[in-house]
Amino acid sequence: MEFDIIFVLGLLVVAFGIPSFAGAYAEKRRPTRAIVVFLIGGAMIYYAIIMNPGAYSLATIDDTILTVIGRFLNE
Repeated sequence: MEFDIIFVLGLLVVAFGIPSFAGAYAEKRRPTRAIVVFLIGGAMIYYAIIMNPGAYSLATIDDTILTVIGRFLNE
């Protein structure tokens, strides 16, 4: 279950990097913060996938997210 949390947090970090990248692109500056955020989120996702092989696929991402949210709401 801990790997599910790491995976979902990695997805969340990558999602927060998208507006940063878009803002840097719109202002015509280097997206260094966005790249750092993407690397951190990608590393979290990669770590969860490597440590728990076969558990994550495109079909199970929504189930994983809902499981993690449900776990936090029920505590």
